Amino acid sequence: MTEDDKSVFRSILDHISGMDYIKPEDLPNIDLYMDQVTTFMEEHLKKTRRYPEDKILTKTMINNYAKNDLLPPPTKKKYSREHMLVLTFIYY
Repeated sequence: MTEDDKSVFRSILDHISGMDYIKPEDLPNIDLYMDQVTTFMEEHLKKTRRYPEDKILTKTMINNYAKNDLLPPPTKKKYSREHMLVLTFIYY
């Protein structure tokens, strides 16, 4: 491994170690509506944005995940803790 490779590898590790993570205990114990889901994700993952104007998750993204069977459909327009975990995994 060259010195350049080591430098790149260190840079990647530094970036990963500085990332914010949503811990399972941080997830709400109640079901959330779409706006609450996007707000929660924005607040908890804002440091992971590449650019300040980037959105973490949009309503369209979440709907597309459900349409493509990556995310189970919401129950009565509400998203459970399990939905939130799946969205977090998809985001990462």
